[in-house]
Amino acid sequence: TKMVFEVARSLLLPEHLQSENVSRKRVVAYAAAENKVAVNPVLTLAPLTAAAVATATIMYPVDVLRALKMSSAGSKEPISIAEYYKKFGWRGFVSKGVVPEIAKSSVMRVSKFFFFPIMCENIHGVKPNEASVFQKATAGALATVPEIVMISPLEVAKLGIQLDTENKFKNNSMEFIKQTYRTKGFGGLYVGWAGMQWRQSFWTGTYFATLGTWKGLVEPPLLEMNVPQPVTQLIAGFLAGFFATFPNAPGDVVRSVVQKKGFADPSRPAYGISPAGVMEHITVAKEIVQSSGIRGLYSGLGFKAMHLGGSGALMAVFIPFFAKIMGIPYGGV
Repeated sequence: TKMVFEVARSLLLPEHLQSENVSRKRVVAYAAAENKVAVNPVLTLAPLTAAAVATATIMYPVDVLRALKMSSAGSKEPISIAEYYKKFGWRGFVSKGVVPEIAKSSVMRVSKFFFFPIMCENIHGVKPNEASVFQKATAGALATVPEIVMISPLEVAKLGIQLDTENKFKNNSMEFIKQTYRTKGFGGLYVGWAGMQWRQSFWTGTYFATLGTWKGLVEPPLLEMNVPQPVTQLIAGFLAGFFATFPNAPGDVVRSVVQKKGFADPSRPAYGISPAGVMEHITVAKEIVQSSGIRGLYSGLGFKAMHLGGSGALMAVFIPFFAKIMGIPYGGV
C-alpha cells in the first residue's frame, strides 16, 4: 500500500506538493480534481450527509408551514397557521415532527445527490459535468427511486405528527408509525407513495438539469462584481430549486391530501406501492380540482417554493464547503 501511495504521489502531484507530509487524502483529492483517478463514491457520503443534516435543520420551520397549507387543499376544515400557532406556539414550528423530518430529509438529500452521478455514468456513460440537460434530468429523476423506498415511512410519520393537532401522539413519531402499522399494515407506511415519487422525480430531475444553466447565468456577472463565490452558488442553487417546485407541486399536494385522509379515517384502505395507490391519487386530484380548481393543486406553493428553493441553495453551497473541508471531491453540483 505504501509503495502504491508513493507512486501515486510522484505521478499525480505537482513537484511542490511531493513531500513526506502530503496525506493520502490530499493525493486522492488532487487526483480526483484533475480527473486522473476515480474516487470511491462511498466516500462522498460524508460531505453529503453533513450538508443534508445542516440543510434539513435550517429549513424545518418552512417545511411545517408548507405542510399545513398543502394538506388543507380542497379541505372543508383546513388547519390555519394562526390556529396552529395559538395551539402550539413557536415551538410547534421548530420541534413538532422535527426528528422524522430531519432524518427523512437527510436520507432523501444524501440519496439523490449520491445516486445522481452514478446514474449519469451508468445510464448515459458520462460524468455530470459532461451530461446534456436531458441526461441530467433523467439521471436526476431515476436517482430518486431508492430514496422514496427509504423515506416513505418517515415522511408519513412526519406529516402525521405535524397534523396531529390534538397531540394524541405527544410528538412521538415511533408511536405514530406503530399505530399506523397496527391499523393499516405495511401499506400504511407507504400511503401517498405515488405522489411522493412524482414530487421527488420532477424536482430532482429539474434541479440537476437546470443548476448548470443558472450557474452560467448568475455566477459570471456576480463574480465580476466581486461577489463571493459561495453567494453566487447560493443564488444559483436557490433559482434551480425554486423553479423546480412548479412541476413538483401537484404531486406533493395530492399525496398530502391522500395521507391526511388516511390519518383521519382508520377504515380507509392504504394501498402503498401499487397501481391502486396511483389510481387513488388520480381520484383525489380530481376532487381537488372540482372543489378548488387547478389552483388547488398548487396550494401552499409560496411556502413550498421557499422551502425547496432554500434547500437547493443550501445544498449547492454546503456540499462544496464540506467536500473541501473533508478533502473528498464531489462532482454532482
